[in-house]
Formats: sequence, structure tokens, C-alpha cells
Amino acid sequence: MAPANCFYPWAGLNEMTSGVRWGELVTITAGSGLGKSQVLREMAWHILQNTQDNIGLLFLEEGIKKTGLSLMSLAVNSPLHLPDSPPISETERRAAYDATLGTGRVFLFDHFGSTSVDNIMNRVRYMAKGLGCKYVFLDHLSIIVSAQDNSDERKAIDEIMTKLRMLVQETNIALIIVSHLKRPSDKGHEEGAATSLSQLRGSASIAQLSDMVIGLERNGQHEDVLKRNTTRVRVLKSRYNGITGPACALLYNKVTGRMFETEDVFQGDDVL
Repeated sequence: MAPANCFYPWAGLNEMTSGVRWGELVTITAGSGLGKSQVLREMAWHILQNTQDNIGLLFLEEGIKKTGLSLMSLAVNSPLHLPDSPPISETERRAAYDATLGTGRVFLFDHFGSTSVDNIMNRVRYMAKGLGCKYVFLDHLSIIVSAQDNSDERKAIDEIMTKLRMLVQETNIALIIVSHLKRPSDKGHEEGAATSLSQLRGSASIAQLSDMVIGLERNGQHEDVLKRNTTRVRVLKSRYNGITGPACALLYNKVTGRMFETEDVFQGDDVL
């Protein structure tokens, strides 16, 4: 089996997945507002620090200024993109820029005007072939789906996932995408319900065409502050080695804006 080209920022996830490989399509999924974008940023920052490869960022829910500031935030452990973040010196801000956007290895996508599937595919292809990006992050799939003329969500997701899968094979990049989940019939994911492949939006194409599917679980309404800010990371699918299950837990620190691996504070399968 192919060795990892790079690793995730967290040991527990690496132990189960053996890292990230070029030619893989990785899907990150969770309920609404549970930190999917932040996980992608942590991954991008880790890759930037530990490889010499170029990175492409397509964060479709935000402008490139916020994307850039969010990445810079990780270099100084301060959420610069938030209005109430602690002030930092101009020297620190410059150092954060030099460590991220200023490396010449990070490429952002200004999506203003079109998020059509063909436009997104062309941008990812250009990042891979024209800019030499070996890791491309796409957040998130639902925005592309909503921009399509096709009123059938299942067919739209099938089309997009098939094109993304073919693009990964064509370019041999690692493509990390975000997908939303269907709401469970009882307790929602925002209240700590466990994730599963059956809860992915649309048809089964997301699960079938992804090499790796990683679910994030957190009870954002928990009375306990520690549990409210701790996310369980669960491997739902691994084509590489077939190992699935809870991998690690990540604690979000709102002062630094960072997610660090911590002890799993939950019991059983649900994030109670």
C-alpha cells in the first residue's frame, strides 16, 4: 500500500488512517456549526508546516480575506478573523503572514460570481496543474449543489462527486471536501448524535466515491463547557486499511482559536 505523503495534525487520527495520500478523496462531515471549517484550517496549517507542497483553499462560505486571516490566526494562536480577538503587534502579524500566505505556497479562490460545478472543477484543476497544489481543500459541497440547475439534489450530488473523483485521479492530488449530514429522526448532530455513512446528504455517492470519510461529533448545547467544546473524530470509512471507529477527541480553545488533541470525555457511541 502507498505510504502517506503527509499526516493529519492529530496522532489518534493518524494511527487509524496512516495519514493522507495523494490520489485520495477525503470527506469531512458533521452537523451544522460543529467546526468542519476549523478542522480543515488546522489540517492546511499542519501540511504547510510539515511539507514543501503547495495548498489550494476553496472556502465557499467566506471571502478570501477571512480565509487568509483564519489561516494566519493559527500561526499566532489568536483568532485574527474575529472582531474581539486579542490585539497583536504589527511584527507578530507580519510573522503570521510570512508563515502562511507569504510563503508563496498557499492559493486562495475568490469565488465571487460563480460556484457552478464546472467553474469549481476548472479552479481545482488549475490549482493542481497550473499552481502545483498537492492538497486542495473544498468547503463545502452543498454550496455547489445549490448552484446547479438540476433541482434533484441526489442527481446533482452524484454528478459533482463523480467529477471530483475523476479529477482526483487525473491530477493525483489529495482533495479534502466538506459535506453536510442529513438530520437524524431523533437527536440532532448539534446535540451530539453519532455520525454514520447513511446520514450523508443525497445518494450514496459521497460514501462510495470517497477514499476516506471522517465524521465530527460534538454536543454544542452541553451544559458542561469542556464537553461543549470537545469534538470526537470518527473514521466512518477508510478504503486504505478498512479501520473505522472513534479516532481521537479535539478540544477547541476560544482564546487561541485552536483545536488540540485531548482525552475523549465522552462515554459510549454518542457525544452525550
